[in-house]
Amino acid sequence: MGELVISAASSRLHAKQTADSDMIQAVEVLSQLVEGIRDDALNLRMVPISEIFNRFPRMVHDVSARLGKEIELDLVGADTEIDKSMIEKLTDPLMHIVRNAIDHGIEDAASRLAQGKPARGLLRLKAYHDTGAIVVDISDDGRGLNKAAILAKALERGLLPDGRQLSDQEIYKLIFLPGFSTAEQVSDLSGRGVGMDVVRRNIDALRGEIEILSSAGQGSTLRIRLPLTLAIIDGFHVEVGGSSLVLPLDMMAECMDMPCERISRETRQIWLRDSWIPYVSLRELFSLPPCDGPEYVVVAQFGQTTAGIIVDRLVGDIQAVIKPLGTLFRSLHGISGSTIMGNGRLALILDIPQLIQLALKREHRLVEQRQADLTEHDIAPANPAPRSA
Repeated sequence: MGELVISAASSRLHAKQTADSDMIQAVEVLSQLVEGIRDDALNLRMVPISEIFNRFPRMVHDVSARLGKEIELDLVGADTEIDKSMIEKLTDPLMHIVRNAIDHGIEDAASRLAQGKPARGLLRLKAYHDTGAIVVDISDDGRGLNKAAILAKALERGLLPDGRQLSDQEIYKLIFLPGFSTAEQVSDLSGRGVGMDVVRRNIDALRGEIEILSSAGQGSTLRIRLPLTLAIIDGFHVEVGGSSLVLPLDMMAECMDMPCERISRETRQIWLRDSWIPYVSLRELFSLPPCDGPEYVVVAQFGQTTAGIIVDRLVGDIQAVIKPLGTLFRSLHGISGSTIMGNGRLALILDIPQLIQLALKREHRLVEQRQADLTEHDIAPANPAPRSA
């Protein structure tokens, strides 16, 4: 099916070059049929996530009984569909996260009663679709992550740069480092510091992201966001420095001309409808010289986060057959794969979540630096630095 999509794109390109209206019309009809077959083929790959969820009741029962805890398992959205190629790759990470939640997160009955909680702990697995992605939440009503213990362990291992202030999300993500564990006792279930780094690697291999939400004494949620498919996507073709790049269409909100009068290059932000959003310039990211001509901004959205991506040229919609990158490029940030265009040229597929995170980090770093400079010189700014909504 992937090869058929590439061939159809090539036929469409050659038909446009011939300027033969009858040929163009015939190829458009063919392309519509290919698109219909493609959608049917992708639907055949989709299976309900209940194939994973149904494995957990027995496991939760056995592990909770082994630890002497009472835990209620709540499965929500088990009929949500996921690409079958992800089933086996997602099962092990979910198993490890659930075991950690039972062992570390949820307290024993006596501790819960002392805190005014029900003796029976609650563990919830929830799956749903959101903006072209599938989201899986693993939530518990336990003690939550201990930020102080995580920071202390990170300082002990020399993982924190001097004077660096970490956000809550950056602190929580330290648990994904190899060998990192705050457990006081090592059990056969957890505490060795192995496992969470493997979870992170497995999710990265699926082109996914992990977000951690936690409240002390109230519980925590690990949110895994994955693309709907690893095979064929609807993409948007852009160019930077003469090179072709593809953005996943379902993560794009809009495109617009570069708003030169509404941009703060000091803090890497763009004013968009009553709020500042961070941006990343692909020319700067790829170390290309500044653009002489007009530039455009693609507003991308991932979850609740929005950022701008600056490109040289907007080309249009395409169907992209995802080709994985080789092992040499495994650690490359901002690129999730490649595809073959209708003209036979190679195009790289941008990793929108990583680009948005990069834009956010640069924005926060530059805003903090500007505020530090103003404090150092004891100058009150006439116009406050723009900030994200």
